[in-house]
Amino acid sequence: MAERISAAALKKLLCQDDESETYHYSQEDVAALEGLCPDDWPTAGQSFINWDLSSEGRKHTIDPPCPWLLQSAEYAGDETASLVTGRTVFSDVETQLHPLFRRATNTIWEELDCFKLARAILHIAHRQPLSPVFLCLHEEGGIFPGGGTHRYEVLKRMRVQELYFLAYTEDQAALDRLLPVQWKVKP
Repeated sequence: MAERISAAALKKLLCQDDESETYHYSQEDVAALEGLCPDDWPTAGQSFINWDLSSEGRKHTIDPPCPWLLQSAEYAGDETASLVTGRTVFSDVETQLHPLFRRATNTIWEELDCFKLARAILHIAHRQPLSPVFLCLHEEGGIFPGGGTHRYEVLKRMRVQELYFLAYTEDQAALDRLLPVQWKVKP
């Protein structure tokens, strides 16, 4: 019996995604950032964040399945549809972060994927639309970025004042107890 696959999965398997060129940064640009202190990043001193709070932008918050993992035709493909958007004070998120997810500036390049970190720096520096970080509750208490870790770490070192994030609807009450959150109501 032949398996059916979704058109999106087939497109990813057979051809390059059209959006890959939109946020393309050269290997030289990426390599030039590796190992730099955040004070030397092109985001240093930048305060403007071009938040993308659209439904379409959510697809960049959580990494999609690998393109070689073909999804069934019935797969909805949008695991972000049931998430809610919140806004909070960035420094409050940092105080509630589970210890396993706290990264020191002097070890960030060793602990994270250098390519992803450099691309996040360039993306934010070029004021490209930035999708919110996905905040999750940790089973041992506290919160952690379940998606957007590299963006989170760049924003932290920029000392941004507020953070837009996505969360599971069922986590709203618990997050309200941990953070001062303003929830964006869906239209």
